[in-house]
Amino acid sequence: MIKRGKDVYKIFFKQRRFQSEFQKQLRLLVVITLSFTIAFTWRQTIFDISLNFVKFVTKIQNSSASSLLASLLITIVSVLLIYITAYFLKDGLENC
Repeated sequence: MIKRGKDVYKIFFKQRRFQSEFQKQLRLLVVITLSFTIAFTWRQTIFDISLNFVKFVTKIQNSSASSLLASLLITIVSVLLIYITAYFLKDGLENC
């Protein structure tokens, strides 16, 4: 014989867990979407600043070469930031 009280409790408990997880995932989706929107709007600004910096440092006036160097600069800085972030966000005792 099945105990109906426990079965009903399990159904509602699973439904609450599902709703809670759904809300977490929905919040994450909104944050990621807005983050990509922010990154997209700042993309050109960051590239222009990097391009001007490269032109100032190297005195190169060729647009293709300076654009390539600016992209390389952004890539190197981004990889360094990823590496630093990964180092400080390690799990457990690895970070000590």
